[in-house]
Amino acid sequence: MSKYYISIIVLVIFCTSCTKIKSSSETTTASLENDSISIWMKESQKLTTSKEERLELQLKAYDFAENLNNDTLKASNFSKLSFNQGFVSDSSLFRKINNKVIITNKKINNSSAVGIAYWDLGYFLNRKSVKDSAFYYFSEAKEIFDAIGDNINSAEMYLQMASIQMEIKDYVASEANTIRAIENFKITNNAGRLYSCYNLLGILLGDIGEYEKSLSYYNEALYYLRKEENSELGEATITNNIGIIYRNAKQYQKAIENFEIVLQTKNLFVKHPRLYAKALSNLATSELYNNDTIGVHSLLTKAIEIKQRENDIASLASSYYSLAEYNLYKNDSISAFNNAIKALELSIESNNNERLLETWPFLAKLDKENATDYFQKYTKLNDSLQREERQQQNKFARIRFETDEFIAENIELENEKEVLSKQKQMWIGIATGFFLLGLSIYIIINQRAKNQKLRFDQQQQANNQEIFNLMLTQKQKVDEVKRLEQKRISEELHDGVLGKMLGARMILTGLNKRSTDEAIQEKSKAIGSLQEIENEIRSISHELSHSAYQKINNFTDSVETLLANNKNVNIKTIFHFNEDENWDSLAGDIKINVYRIIQETFQNAIKHANCTYFEVTFYRNDATFNVIMSDNGIGYNVNKGKKGIGIRNITSRIDKLKGTFHIDSSEGQGTTISLNIPVKIESKK
Repeated sequence: MSKYYISIIVLVIFCTSCTKIKSSSETTTASLENDSISIWMKESQKLTTSKEERLELQLKAYDFAENLNNDTLKASNFSKLSFNQGFVSDSSLFRKINNKVIITNKKINNSSAVGIAYWDLGYFLNRKSVKDSAFYYFSEAKEIFDAIGDNINSAEMYLQMASIQMEIKDYVASEANTIRAIENFKITNNAGRLYSCYNLLGILLGDIGEYEKSLSYYNEALYYLRKEENSELGEATITNNIGIIYRNAKQYQKAIENFEIVLQTKNLFVKHPRLYAKALSNLATSELYNNDTIGVHSLLTKAIEIKQRENDIASLASSYYSLAEYNLYKNDSISAFNNAIKALELSIESNNNERLLETWPFLAKLDKENATDYFQKYTKLNDSLQREERQQQNKFARIRFETDEFIAENIELENEKEVLSKQKQMWIGIATGFFLLGLSIYIIINQRAKNQKLRFDQQQQANNQEIFNLMLTQKQKVDEVKRLEQKRISEELHDGVLGKMLGARMILTGLNKRSTDEAIQEKSKAIGSLQEIENEIRSISHELSHSAYQKINNFTDSVETLLANNKNVNIKTIFHFNEDENWDSLAGDIKINVYRIIQETFQNAIKHANCTYFEVTFYRNDATFNVIMSDNGIGYNVNKGKKGIGIRNITSRIDKLKGTFHIDSSEGQGTTISLNIPVKIESKK
């Protein structure tokens, strides 16, 4: 995705995430301005309110909603807390609140509120950069809104999903979902949302080089935007994007005209200095590419000054890169190299991978001696980004496939129910004389079901046999690795240590018969050799001892495998984690103990909780590794009874890691266990 679109993408995602349109069935989540939760929300927004006081207000609001006796009021207050994520800032507390919203509204059959709760959760995960899970919950919300005929909120979910798909460069799917959103928004002629949709399509088509279609979509966006009040800044943003399209299409004169229109927007420098600086920089590059360098240097210098004042690091890297291009055009290679280095440093600081991919080849042209190093870095980053994009696209494709499969199953179930209903009505009207015919049909259907069950059991037995064979093969591979390692250590001891010891012994044997100074020196050398042998043996010993504490590779894969090996088919397991995080960098003792705690908790949920789903979430806050495990089982009173061996094991392991844990459970409300562990990072040699 081009660097120039980053700001507008953020704007689109922000608008589509925050501007929620409440349907008529959502009125249960509204409350009076003077109720307790509203008062606490206003208190939290005061500048004098500290973080500790704000968290105390959040917990007070949670307890207030939890202790309500009326299910409808409880669902309404929890929905209000989940909707206002600006108030509920604690991540673990939000997950508890959101879970309560889903449970309480399902209890009172409020499907609209459940859909909005999934929307809240998707927005929360999107802010945490857990894109796949955010996409999943947006799609879950969309299915609910579709089922109850809420076309407007369904369109919002399509737009949310399209924004995420655009970020991972799944352009075809993003365009399809955006068009679905447009179809629904046109039903109510919602100009603001239609502007967002067409603006998103303009960005999509511009990224894949279809400039004419991109321009037509931008013009559509302008048409709907002008129906809204105070649209000057939005028009300036779209005009800037249109200029970028013309510049990418090498129609530099038209690009210059559009950027000049942006700069002429009234009070733009005061209201939106970042957009003003980008327009300056874009105008300068367009004139440079048009071979008109008069005033280019002053435009870029002014843009850099504004961006430095606004601390717009990513955009600042772009301006320094453009300045380097200008220097090279003027044959000033030294200044070009220095400005390109600044662009490189700012790109790394702001994680601007697109700019890095442009800067490294540019530096390779200027610095011939290090050209190979620059191209290697370029190739490595480019390959990494392509792999990541493919992985994300495959993951989203699986989510879409599973969703479509689920819809197909539901349709099939509904059809079966309809058929059974018609059969029931038919049987009521049929005379007793057809009883034997009905009995025959029942026997046939029953026999077919038995045959189907028998085939299923046979297939399951075959699958179990295949799994056993795979496990046996894996064990053989592990044994082979152990054997090779033993052989290697044996060879090191035999060829290295024993050979050196034999040489030292023969030298000492020969020197025992002499007492000259030269013999004494030779003895000293032999003793030194023995010390080297001692150190080598100690090194091998330490290497063998340390193997028990080697870090666990593929930590998240291990947890996924643990959850997937669930023999209870009635329990659905969910695992959330940020794939951009390097979880394997955690210290070995943290991963081992956390894995065992998850294993213990999961087994307890299977044996005792009587639950239908078990969820695990990883996330990092500063120097803390956080783990949340929750189920929707029968729960228990944590203040009663003795602590079982499972709790004692968790306590023991958490104490080893110098962390803390918290258990939240009540009868009938499920159980949530939160771990907070100080992070230690293992470095690789």
